Amino acid sequence: MGTDLARVGSKVVELFADGITYTVATAKLGMASIAMFALSEAVRGAYNYVEDCARSVDTLADTASTLWVKGDVVNAHRDAAAVMRGVLADAESLANEAEEMATDFKSAKEGHEADYGPVAELMAGKDTDRTYYSNR
Repeated sequence: MGTDLARVGSKVVELFADGITYTVATAKLGMASIAMFALSEAVRGAYNYVEDCARSVDTLADTASTLWVKGDVVNAHRDAAAVMRGVLADAESLANEAEEMATDFKSAKEGHEADYGPVAELMAGKDTDRTYYSNR
C-alpha cells in the first residue's frame, strides 16, 4: 500500500512538473522572440546611425576639399567613411539573422502551445478526485 501511495504521489509531482515546464518553456520562447526582435531593431538603429555618420564624414571631406585642406586629411575622412560603410553589410546581415531567429522562436512557441496547450488547459481546469488519492 505504501508503494502504491508513493507511485501516486510521484505521478502527481510529474503532473505538476509538466505543467510548470510547459508554462516556463512557453514563457521563455516568447521572451526569446521579443529579445531577438529588439536586438534586430537595435542593430538596424545602429546601422542607420553609422550610415548617417558616413554621409556626414563624406560631407566634411567635401567641405574640407573646397577649403584647400591637405589631401591627406580629406583622404583620411573618406577612408573613415569607407570603413563605416564596410560594416553596414555585416550589420544588415546581423539584423536579418536576429529577425529570423525571433520568428523561429515565435513559431516554436506557437507550435508548443498548439501541441501542449489544450492538454495544459484541461489539466489546469480539472478538479482532483480526492477518493482516487485516498488510502484504500
